[in-house]
Order: sequence, then C-alpha cells, then structure tokens
Amino acid sequence: MRSQPKQKRNVIQHVQHRTIFSSQYGAAHVYTRRHIHGCVLQSPNENRCSCPKWIYSKPRQGRAAQQAAGTPSFTEACERAQRILKGFDPEIRAARVITEPAPGITIELAVERYVGVLRTRKVTEDYLTGTIQPVFHRRPTYKKGRRRLNISMLDFLDQENLRAIDPVVRVEQVTGELLEDWAAGWKSNDTTSKGWRTVATSFFRWAMTRGYLSRLPSFGERQRIKAGNRCGYFTDEQYARLLENLPFYKAERGYMPANYSTRLRAFIELGRWAGMAVADIVRFSPRVNLAANNVLTYRRTKTSQMAVVVLEPAVAARLRAIPPEEGSSAEQPLRLPAMTEKNNRGLWRNRFQKLCDQAGIEEIETEVGVQRRAHPHMLRDTFAIDAISRGVSLENVAKMLGHATVEMTQRSYLFWIQKRLDYCIEDQRAALTRVQVPAGPAFEGNARRRTALVH
Repeated sequence: MRSQPKQKRNVIQHVQHRTIFSSQYGAAHVYTRRHIHGCVLQSPNENRCSCPKWIYSKPRQGRAAQQAAGTPSFTEACERAQRILKGFDPEIRAARVITEPAPGITIELAVERYVGVLRTRKVTEDYLTGTIQPVFHRRPTYKKGRRRLNISMLDFLDQENLRAIDPVVRVEQVTGELLEDWAAGWKSNDTTSKGWRTVATSFFRWAMTRGYLSRLPSFGERQRIKAGNRCGYFTDEQYARLLENLPFYKAERGYMPANYSTRLRAFIELGRWAGMAVADIVRFSPRVNLAANNVLTYRRTKTSQMAVVVLEPAVAARLRAIPPEEGSSAEQPLRLPAMTEKNNRGLWRNRFQKLCDQAGIEEIETEVGVQRRAHPHMLRDTFAIDAISRGVSLENVAKMLGHATVEMTQRSYLFWIQKRLDYCIEDQRAALTRVQVPAGPAFEGNARRRTALVH
C-alpha cells in the first residue's frame, strides 16, 4: 500500500535576517519599510523596533502585493503574514469568501496614514489644516456668517451610518454614488467645491496605489466652474473711506495699542501700493526690503518668487518710520514675536476687517457677481488691477506681484486684461475716425506729387 504524500508545512526562513513564511502556495515577507521616530535601525529586514511593519506577499500563481501590517508589533505582523499565506490555499480562500467579509482597511486608519505621508513630503501644517483636514477630519459644524458650509466626509458617513444596514467604515466600501451624495450637500462656491473634489480624488488614488482599493471611486458629474475672476477690489472712494476712518477707529473692549492708526495705515499701504499679501506684510522689514531709491523688493512667502515695486516717496517715507506697539519687533515692525506667524496674520486680518465694518464696507462684489466680505488680500488685487488698467505691461505686473510666470497673472486677472484690450480697440477706432483718408483721384495726385519731389 502506497503511503500518502506528506502535506508541506509552512516553514520560516531566516536568510540574512529576512523573515519569510513560505508554503506550496506562495510566500509572505515581513519587513520594516521605513524606520521613523529617530529609530537607529536602517535595514528593512531589522524588525526589532516599534516602527510600522509591512508585508510583501506573492502567491505561487498570481501577482505580488505589498501592504501595511497595521501594527508596529513584529509578532502581530508575523501572525497576519501567516494568515495571508494560508489565504493562498484555494480551499481556504473559498471558505473565507463565504464566511467572512473582506476586512480591508478602515477609512479613519487610511486617512491617518495619508496625512502622515503628506507630512513626510514637507507639506505645511497650514496646508493640512486648511485643505486636507476639513475634508477628512471630524470637526464641529463651522459656519461662515449664518450659512452652513461643507461637512467632512467622515461627518457625512457618521450621519449615513446611523440608518444604514451595512455601515460604511472601510475604504473599499466607498462608491461613486456615495461621493455624489456627499457632494450634493456642499454649500461652498464652485471653486471651493472643485478643491474638495480634488483632495478627495487624490486620497482615493493614493489608496489605490497602496492596494487599499480594487477600483477607484469617482464623482459622476464634473464640477462646473463659472467663468470670471474671483478677485475683489476697492474703489478709490472705498479706499478713501478706509483712510478717513482710521483716526476714529475704536477697538473692542476699549483696548487701543500704541500708534494703532499709523500702524494700520502702514499695513493697508503695503497691500495697496506694494501689492503684498498678509503673510508678506507681517515679514516686512524697512531695512531689508526698502532701498534708498524707494524700490521695495521681497521674496514672497507663498512661492519664494522675488517681487519688485517702485513706491511713491511719501509712501516709502511712512513705511520707513512705522512706529512700534507693545511687543512688536524692531526689525519687522508689524510682527509680534510673542505669537506665531499664523496668529499674527489673523490679528492684522481682524483689525483690517473691523476697520472695513466701521467704514461701511462689509462686502465686495466680485466680477462673477459673488458678494465677499472685505479681506486684506483685496488690497493686493486692487494694486494689480490698478496697474493693469493704467497700461503697465503684463511682464512688469507679474514681477510686481511676484508671479512665477505671466500666465499666472493672466489667469488671475483675465477679466481686467480683456477689458484693457477692449479699451485699446476703442481708442484705435476713435483714432481712425479722426483721420481724413483721401480717396480717388485726389489721392493719386498727391501720390504723383510726392513721387516727383522724391525724384
């Protein structure tokens, strides 16, 4: 009687410190993809640390895949690797499909890892707070005035899961229909909605590359963007009202810092006559940025591009003599070192908007017809629109604003550039109507006389 062939057992191999589980159906390798948090180990095969563990698996008749083990524990990672290896057995795989749902990774864990990846790419915390986190992180309901803005995807799923038979908690469960339902409740404008769609799509594309998804969910309808500029600007009359109200400004709770009106005027003039954004105004240094010939140069905080602006002598003189207030920096007069730059920008933004409220300038209508609350960045837009309207070449306007390319200026101020072209065409037509062009024999006679004089 012939003996039955022995079933091959799972064996563990240690080849150059590599942890590999293998069987007749494939192999699974436990490793540390990247050592973090100051770990002294460097090799991916060194797993004695508490860094996140990964698993590389390859079935005998299939494609290889790598995935996070979901734990820093080497023991737990080995247990998961053996479970994956057992799943390569056709009989066990078929049984699991019947008795177990596909576990997959939870949305919360995937978002946490995605944010961690973005931090390794040197993305600023302001970017995460302002762009990524509102889309994915649970936050209290936030409002703009009395209008309710968008809720995050996790908040939306929390609401949907209360009445769902199969709650959506895993990345694999997210569908295009679910994304459309989420987007249907957004209250933001078209450009903000497009930004949210872009952030969500980038996250799911990243999840696809990590093997968390077998198919990419997508929004069914494209976000339509209304044509026109979003920039708002102050008219000459509104700007004059701002300056007129400066001496009469009253701060809340009766607290008025020293030299308040003079310092706030310097803030306004740096935006209106130098085209500086709030982040650049806070960093302004008269000694470093303002030359003796009244030429202001600075490197933009947002793009690191150089901007060059020629100031009027009176404006330059006021900017050289910005008085201090309690706690202000001697080198950067509008900077308060005791607070972070983000809070410093918020302080000046609030001061400016309170002045606008006192001057009766609460909302500015943009070119697309949207009412926006007065914002200090509109001073920069006013500077750019004024330069374009006065006929300054686009190349020079781009240098004055610190734009990397002329195309960036064209995209930002397309409406006003087109308006300037319309003025140019009207001037040429008016000039043509003033010119008396001879016609017929008279013109030919003049031509013969000119020819005779030449010869």
